[in-house]
Parts: sequence; structure tokens; C-alpha cells
Amino acid sequence: MRIGRPTLASRASQYLGVGSVRESKQSSAWPQPSDLPKGHPHLGVRDRWYLIGTSDLVGTDPVAFRALGEDLVLWRDTDRTVQLMVDRCPHRGARLSLGDVVEGELQCWYHHWRFDATGQCTSVPSQGGRCGLADSTQIPVTYPVEEAAGYIWAWIGESGPSALELPAEMTDESWSTFPETVHWQANWMLALENLVDIMHAPFLHARSITLGGGATEDRVAVTDTDQGFEVHRKNQAGVNFDWVEVVLDTLPYVRLDIPLPPSAGPGPPLRILGFLTPSDNDRTVVHFPRFRRVSGRERMIWRSLYRARLRGTHMHVLNQDKMMLEGMRTVEEARADERLAQADRPVIHLRRALDPVFERQRKEHGLTE
Repeated sequence: MRIGRPTLASRASQYLGVGSVRESKQSSAWPQPSDLPKGHPHLGVRDRWYLIGTSDLVGTDPVAFRALGEDLVLWRDTDRTVQLMVDRCPHRGARLSLGDVVEGELQCWYHHWRFDATGQCTSVPSQGGRCGLADSTQIPVTYPVEEAAGYIWAWIGESGPSALELPAEMTDESWSTFPETVHWQANWMLALENLVDIMHAPFLHARSITLGGGATEDRVAVTDTDQGFEVHRKNQAGVNFDWVEVVLDTLPYVRLDIPLPPSAGPGPPLRILGFLTPSDNDRTVVHFPRFRRVSGRERMIWRSLYRARLRGTHMHVLNQDKMMLEGMRTVEEARADERLAQADRPVIHLRRALDPVFERQRKEHGLTE
């Protein structure tokens, strides 16, 4: 409950004390600070676009959001443009996400200091509002944001943003789509390695309606592309999770196809795009928008079936991944004594592709191995 807001619950607490004792005994909802320094590769690759959420994530109130180990606040200004900046008031360190948007500016709840879309302080009420202190106070970290295709995208890093180039599925109306977001208490690298590891599907997902079939013994091949690489099984295609494309550009994502049973309605396989937004060393927000290229009656059937039943069966598969990865948790724990097989070739390829990126990022932030 946000007790500073004039909601029914806050009024009941204010005038009748309803819920106040229970509120006083609740543990803090704020996560502990990241245990790794800014720029550490295990917190994510900087100077990249990240999918933050669907456009309806940010309404009239500020929203707290952790990305790459940083506590940030999302809010909409007078023009309804989403802004993203560090979630810390430069006055005394209060969370700006607990505040309000007043007259198109972000107002800290603690002492009502206000900040515009650039992070510039515009008012210190205890000193009359606009004053020398306000003029000399600035929120030190802000990040560029764009809204496109019904989603909020943020450039997290120190350099200027590159152009945001979305996958074709997100801009071509011939694709029918549903958003999907899950939260995993595991490092982002483990989640990404899980996506390139196509041979885990017939084992981990054997008890599912989409990934339970096909051979369990096979070899995998990796082919480099201009933006990353592709992985495919050598002796099987279109039966299970048999192919994935990995894009390691300034908007990183994966693209994969999943065969659907007849009960999913007429149409081609399910196309999934995977966007990973690291929260910190052991938490990741994973966005898996679903797509199917269908039209007319087929589209109507597909969308009805997805809402009624298919989404739940897909979440069943994601929960299997969630359980496995959360048991592994961090890169340090997972790789403590690993022994890799031929099927892990995509994982090795991914690590080698990211090694120079990680090394450059460490140097830019003055970090050692």
C-alpha cells in the first residue's frame, strides 16, 4: 500500500488507522543493493537497448525498476513521454519512485523537491521554490527511452544511443502477437545460455504439449551471422525447439520457432522473441512476446485458443526453465565445476562471442577480472 497516496486504503489508514499496525510489521519491499560494481558483466552489457515492459507499465504514478544493478524510476511527463532516471533524490537519498508526478514534473515525497524531464531540480519548497539550490541540483543519471510497438525501450549505458531497430515481427501487422513477461531469480547469462541450449528441450520439457517430442540424441551446429549466430540440430528440424537465432547487436534478443499441435488451431509454428533485461546478479526480467503469422478466421481461432488455454501451457514450460535456472542462480555458482558436452557447443560459442565485449566493458569501468 502506498500510504502517501489519497487512495481508499490510505484514507482508511489516515483517519481510522485501518491496516497501520499490519503495515508497520511488514518487511522492506526494497531489494538489497547490488553486490557487484557498476559495469560488471554479470550485471549485463551496457550501451544496449533493453525492453522494459509494455506501455501500460507506466501510468500516472512513478514506477520503481532495477536494471543492470541500478535502481531507476520510470515516469511520464506533461507530454506523456516516459522518462527514466536514477531512483534517488539528490537531497537526502529518498526514493523518487515513492513520489508523484505533479504538473508534469517528478516530485519527491520526502520534502517535495521537484525535477523536470532532464533531471534538473525546479523547486525546493522549504526555500521558496525556485532558488539557487534548485538551479544547482541535478539528478546525475538519466537514460534515453523510446516507446514503439506497444513497448517501452531504454538505452542503458554511458554512450549516446544507437537507432532502435525492432525485429520485423514487431512492426509487421501480419504477425498476431501476445506479450509475455516473467521474472526469474537467476543471472541473465544463465537465462541466455538456456535459450541457446536447444538440446535441453526434450529432457527438461519432456512433460509439455509442445516440446515433449523428437530425438534425445543428436549433435548441434553453430553458424555465425552478421549480428550474432544461429544454432540448429543436425538431424532434426521442426519437431521440437530445433533452431534459434541469437542477435548480439545493440538490441540483443533471440528468435525461435516452436511447433504447435493441432489443438492449437490452424497455422504455422509459434514464433517467440526473447529479450533479457538483467536486474542484478541473480535476477532477470525475461520478455517472451509470442507471434503467429495468421489472418482472418485462423487468427481469430488462434487468439481465442491462446487466451483460453495455450498461454497456461506455455507458462508451464517457462516455469520448468524458471525452476531449473533459479536452482543454479548465479554464474559463479553454476560454473563452479562444470563439464561440457558437444551439445554445449552453442553455450561455448556464446561465451566466446561475449568475452571481448565483457573485457572492453571492464576496462571502461576500471574493473579487474
